[in-house]
Amino acid sequence: MPVHIGRPASIKDARARRKRTGRLGVPVTVAENVTQAVQQINSGARRFRLREPIDLTARKRGPYCFVGYAPLEIEGYGHDENEALESFADVFSTTWDAYAAEEDSRLSRDARQLKRQLRRLVAEVEPG
Repeated sequence: MPVHIGRPASIKDARARRKRTGRLGVPVTVAENVTQAVQQINSGARRFRLREPIDLTARKRGPYCFVGYAPLEIEGYGHDENEALESFADVFSTTWDAYAAEEDSRLSRDARQLKRQLRRLVAEVEPG
């Protein structure tokens, strides 16, 4: 679900929003372009190349933006879309480290399922 930003209540509000977003024009377009058909996730010094593109969900609640991937039930957040995407990448990387390389005998049934989902999703992990 793309980030929804309501219409300004007045011309003054529109000008204030334009100042905050700069020359981007429509912030929703930026969020949709970044969260749709994602082919790789960059986190720190690693790049996770995905087998198939995925669509992330983006939403705004109060002063925060949230970006997530429902099939893995992971989500990142921040004060803007970029912070939320960075947070999502960090959560994805941490989730990979905690589950993907762990021995099945050390994982619960749910954790083994998450591990399988991660391994099916990620084709390759390479230095970023």
